[in-house]
Amino acid sequence: MKKILLLLAMSCLLLTSAFMTGCGQDAKESAATSEKVVLEYSPELAAMGFKDPVVLPKRPECVVSLVHTPVLALHEMGVKQIIIPENKMFAWPEALAKEAKQFNVSMNDNFDIETIIAQQPDLVIVGYQAKDSYGKILEKEKIPVYYVDAGHIVPYSSIKNLTENLIKAFGKDNPGAQAIEERFDKLEKRMEAKRADNQRKRVMVLQSGPPRHFIQNKEGTLGNMADLLGYENVYQDTKAKLVLLDKEQALSYNPDVILCVGGSPTSEGHQKVMEEDFARNPEYWNSISAIRDGHVVYLPIKYVASAGINVIDNINELIDILEARNL
Repeated sequence: MKKILLLLAMSCLLLTSAFMTGCGQDAKESAATSEKVVLEYSPELAAMGFKDPVVLPKRPECVVSLVHTPVLALHEMGVKQIIIPENKMFAWPEALAKEAKQFNVSMNDNFDIETIIAQQPDLVIVGYQAKDSYGKILEKEKIPVYYVDAGHIVPYSSIKNLTENLIKAFGKDNPGAQAIEERFDKLEKRMEAKRADNQRKRVMVLQSGPPRHFIQNKEGTLGNMADLLGYENVYQDTKAKLVLLDKEQALSYNPDVILCVGGSPTSEGHQKVMEEDFARNPEYWNSISAIRDGHVVYLPIKYVASAGINVIDNINELIDILEARNL
């Protein structure tokens, strides 16, 4: 009886150990014959001092992504991610959601860096803003860390450059990588045509949660999309990408179209919230001709921040909306 109990105890210990070690050695050994992987830095990151590439001895088998921007590209190229960020903007693909644990990645006192370390990942992807905090902790544990552009506002060019570097590292003879490149190429051609169509059209880009309204310049997430499509942004201040709307100044902007994004999961939900706010002060809001004439495009929360290559779908969808309404 004692022998049986001892064997059961040892089995439980082994199971617990396997769970706590996360990826474990077996997964890492399975990739021992893979070629080394070189992760280069984009011009955006190089300008911030990230110049030396991250070199891995083999293709990583246990990747932790603590930011949204690389997740979809890695998934489509078949790179195994064991932890990804929680996503409130849209739903991750079903297969990815089953494969990876969704983690609260808010960089605050509640962030559980020890859980990340316990998984023994062979690569952790971190926003550049966290280099001197969580990046240092991970590097001290000898865990490879690759820094990327991330946060509330990441422009299209930065996402494209990051994706190109991920494809260089993981996309050799990879159908997923080829499909991503084709999607970027088609979008580039479509945007080039729209820039010619939209010359001299003026746009105001609002990010609103009534009663507060913010305005984006051409470097904001949605403002950047409008700029790529050839619209002239009425808000030209370059000091801040997103500022509280000056309602008196806004009366002088005279935009041809207003792009308005908010926290609602659907366009219809955001339109309802905005029109209720307009109705509380119609004299003011109807003084802006684009609102009075109905030239407002309401957009859901997924346009607040770009989560990687989904920016391709977002821009294509925005073009479809604008074309359908002849704006």
